Amino acid sequence: MDSSSQEGEEKKKITEVKTLPVPFALGEIKENISIATNTPSQEQIIKEAFGFHSQGNISEAGQLYQNLINQGLKDHRVFSNYGVILKNLGKLQDAEFSTRKAIELNPHFADAHSNLGTILRDLGKSQDALNSYLKVIEIDPTNSNIYHLIIKLLKSLDLSKFNQSKLKEILNLLLDKNNFPHKELSKLFHFLYSNEIIENLQRFESSFFKEDSLTIFFNNKTIINALRKIPFKGIRLEKILTKTRKYICGSISENKKGIGCSQLRFIIALGEQCFLNEYIYSCSQEEKTSINKIITRCIDGKLNEKNISILSCYFPLYNLLDQIPSLKSFNSSKSYFKELMILQISEPLKEIELSKNIKKLGTIKNHISKKVKSQYEKNPYPRWRDGNPFKEKKFSINKAINDEIYPNYRNLSLNKKQLKILVAGCGTGQQILQSQRYQNAQVTGIDLSLSSLSYAQRKINELKIDNVQLIQMDILEVNLLEEKFDIILCSGVLHHMEDPLKGLKALLGILKPNGCLKLGLYSELARKDIVKARDYITTNNFEANNEDIKRFREDVFSSKIKQISNLSNWGDFYTMSECRDLCFHTQEHRFTIHELQETLQSNELEFLGFLLQQPVKSLYQNYFPEDKKQTNLQNWAKFEEKHTNTFRAMYQFWVCKT
Repeated sequence: MDSSSQEGEEKKKITEVKTLPVPFALGEIKENISIATNTPSQEQIIKEAFGFHSQGNISEAGQLYQNLINQGLKDHRVFSNYGVILKNLGKLQDAEFSTRKAIELNPHFADAHSNLGTILRDLGKSQDALNSYLKVIEIDPTNSNIYHLIIKLLKSLDLSKFNQSKLKEILNLLLDKNNFPHKELSKLFHFLYSNEIIENLQRFESSFFKEDSLTIFFNNKTIINALRKIPFKGIRLEKILTKTRKYICGSISENKKGIGCSQLRFIIALGEQCFLNEYIYSCSQEEKTSINKIITRCIDGKLNEKNISILSCYFPLYNLLDQIPSLKSFNSSKSYFKELMILQISEPLKEIELSKNIKKLGTIKNHISKKVKSQYEKNPYPRWRDGNPFKEKKFSINKAINDEIYPNYRNLSLNKKQLKILVAGCGTGQQILQSQRYQNAQVTGIDLSLSSLSYAQRKINELKIDNVQLIQMDILEVNLLEEKFDIILCSGVLHHMEDPLKGLKALLGILKPNGCLKLGLYSELARKDIVKARDYITTNNFEANNEDIKRFREDVFSSKIKQISNLSNWGDFYTMSECRDLCFHTQEHRFTIHELQETLQSNELEFLGFLLQQPVKSLYQNYFPEDKKQTNLQNWAKFEEKHTNTFRAMYQFWVCKT
């Protein structure tokens, strides 16, 4: 086919896209808009279309894009943006065609490759989607958003169907990125390396300090990096690491043969792992004796990298400053040792200093609020090291919400010049970090826990985020803020209040008309294992302290108690604060979808959609094809009955004020 014929076919395919029900009818475009060839120019029209698109005015943008395409314009940006609109309207085949046309016009246009990957992902072409995402990295390795898309794709797929060498390449790439939430790599890492770690440590643990015993293993950059950045999960892995730690501790306390750089690096990485999981590993009396011996040695002036590193595997080092004041000024030439000292001494001390300047409003009076505050003062939740502040690319609130509620679509009438966002129960700041995606946002974060807020403030400072104010206060007193918000984010918070509905009403009182609220609430159906665990904890008089949490976990690991043995499959089981939050929380309410529906109706809230992986939404579509927007909560209740783990984490969803 010659080029003119091919162009004609391409043009014909675009113009034959069927009329769309919302938000604009493509069939009406030719009648409603005519573009003069002299004025305005095509470039001016393109600029106008981009303006509409960035503001969330999808109807106007889509009309202008298609009109330009119908005129034969060959602009890769127009085809790419039009593909995004088609994708968001559920026209995936047409979206793929338009986006591939953009790539044909400009093979080095990273945004088009990224958009194509997402379209292919939604079409179920996972391998092709991954290749598109990797192409983005090849073109623009600084594009931090693409790494989130890659891990989102891999988390939802059967990894055994992918080339393992390619997966290891991706894992190393992501581990080396400092602006990436490495916790998200847990599934990928454990799939690739868990068995290898267990086999190596089992094989060599009895000869840990013998020459060359673990040289190959210790020099594995991926495993060392993962120990430092990803909380390891799994019974077998925890047991072998606990046993290895015990062996190292005993060897160091007895002053056995010295260790080399590779062994020291491993011990430091293990110390960072233990800091990440908040020292949840069980500790034997024999280890306690060895630890006390090492501490005494340090107090007596025998402070060295080896002794400090093994102590970091049992305590956060800043907790030892009263006993060993010289820890604070200890110097080392090794960069990885310096990083350990920053993690376990400098950063916690910085948080204590920052806590003095956190603003406070009102008083925490409610007895449940006081108990919840106490819990999170002891265990700021969750700990995180790295994340993406979204400095390179931000989105309109329309796009951000519509991406999450897809296939539903709403043209939200929110303030576009300055978006006021409240993160209610912001904890250590991860939701605040997510709010940095939004254009023109001014963010207020509130929480009961001063420790959590101080952690969040440190991370905000490190990431040079300048649009956030943190306040210690109770949600029940949010009226003291004396302002209204366009968006309120409140995930995993209301179900820990004495009266969740009272908390919801307090938030709605400061939400602007047409404002949107993102909620996260526990599912009664999905947390049956947790209910059994909480009953077991109550029956056996376990307290919500570190030692009892460890003893409870040992009972679970023993597999003798069938009703709670499934707990080891929960990722939250493998760090102290998450396990406390999962099973020992002072207050927990759970909901059914029917209860959610009643709550939303009684508070005049419109349900916009659940936040779920695309494979789940596709499965729902198979059950209920007539529910095009996927907003029928009665249908979702039936779906959850069939797939009880769908909302295992929480019901997470958007609503808006009607």
